[in-house]
Amino acid sequence: MAREKIEIKRRDNTSTRQVTFWKRRKGLFKKARELSILCEADVALVVFSSTGKLYDYSSSSMEVILDKYVLYPSTIQKDGQQILEVIQMIEENTKLRGQLNEGDGE
Repeated sequence: MAREKIEIKRRDNTSTRQVTFWKRRKGLFKKARELSILCEADVALVVFSSTGKLYDYSSSSMEVILDKYVLYPSTIQKDGQQILEVIQMIEENTKLRGQLNEGDGE
């Protein structure tokens, strides 16, 4: 039995939009993990929700994968500065998560 096709459009209801984001993000991260396992690929995925919350996935070290991306010849010319900003935000997020975890342990 085939599923009904869902029209891709912005969800007006905030709670519906958040549920849709949560489900789709979960599926996207699952696909990223499967791609890394099946193809032995280095995968890095960064997603910001509409509320500005950061979600990330990496099959190995996020920093190593992003360094490889930044050093890739076409990336350097195209948008190296934007990537550096993303790396800085991820490093800041990692630092803040560490501080948060330290606070929970006390």
